Amino acid sequence: MRFFRFSGYLILALVLLLGPLYGAGRIILPEWIKGQMASALPSGAKLSIGEMFSTAKMGVLYKNFVFELEDGSLSISADDLLIEPNLSFSKPANISIGKGLVKSGETDVFIKDFNAAVVLGNVKASELSLFGKIKEIGGEEKTVLSNIDFLIQGLSSFEKTITANAKHLNLKLIAPKGPVSVDLSDINLKASLGKALNLALSADQSKLDLSFLGAGNPNRILNGKKVLIDVNLLEDEHWVLPIKARIEELSSPVGRLGSSLIIQAKGIWKYAQQRCSVSGIMAGNPECGKMTDVVDIGLKFEEGAGNLYFTADGYCVTPNAGCPQSIESLIRTKNTADILSKVILSGVLDPIVGGIILGALLSAPGVDSPEYDHQASIKVQGNRVFLNGKPII
Repeated sequence: MRFFRFSGYLILALVLLLGPLYGAGRIILPEWIKGQMASALPSGAKLSIGEMFSTAKMGVLYKNFVFELEDGSLSISADDLLIEPNLSFSKPANISIGKGLVKSGETDVFIKDFNAAVVLGNVKASELSLFGKIKEIGGEEKTVLSNIDFLIQGLSSFEKTITANAKHLNLKLIAPKGPVSVDLSDINLKASLGKALNLALSADQSKLDLSFLGAGNPNRILNGKKVLIDVNLLEDEHWVLPIKARIEELSSPVGRLGSSLIIQAKGIWKYAQQRCSVSGIMAGNPECGKMTDVVDIGLKFEEGAGNLYFTADGYCVTPNAGCPQSIESLIRTKNTADILSKVILSGVLDPIVGGIILGALLSAPGVDSPEYDHQASIKVQGNRVFLNGKPII
């Protein structure tokens, strides 16, 4: 009997003691977390919060959360940001966002249903990580990525790594001659960000829709499998952007096109007025210069015993380069008529242009090489085009 009486007194004492502490915690905690976040901000960064509420689980709900870097290169906002603690040393907190917006330069990315857990590898702050799920990432009227699982490591360190997989990606671009659509499925991504950006992406299926370009062509749709893409943004003599992609088993509505396609290129920034970090380049800071040249271009298309290899260097070729363009390129082929006819039939290459190139290849002197039968040079100077040294435009 005494035991039950003692237990009752103990429970009553705990309620009387912890009740006020719980109530005080719900009042003090939101402001305390806000102060901790503000003290950890980079120099010059701004943090504003509309309203704050505590939850029954000792969590904090922030309304109209806005974080912005001093130079305006990055801002992150959320209608509702919820942080709730966990009774776990390895996963001390959960974070969720109903709707959020990330702005960098002229790019707006919308996030929907973000749910993540903070992970501590050990007591070192540099091993703070974040893993979770996002239902959608996209623009105002379209979904770019859906059903994403992700892991971000090194949140508190300069070097960060991101690992993610997504079920689907859809990207719609407006090119000078019309809209272009890119679809990828079953995507895996790994990226690192520090002094440079390194990104590796793979996908099981791909679809490139060029059917609405120009006058339109319903056959101008390229399907592929086993997509591999590597992108690096790094500082050399200038900031450079090497890109390499490989796609296998290409087809279109007219049938099979080829066994593989390999594309590579390197963009070069010039006219920088100051030395910039990778974040300044990614944000499009005009003080960091602009991409003007695309060099080391390579395209290799193979099907059976035939292949097409295109190489080029382009200077002042980007839309806002501000100087006359110059392109030096070379096309080499094997089983020339067969391989070019597949490209023309797909609609990727204009039939008139394809016919001119085919004629130039077949009429040129033969090539003493086991890999290629013919080759032709294409040179562009301003608005003039030369094929094998002869002007065609």
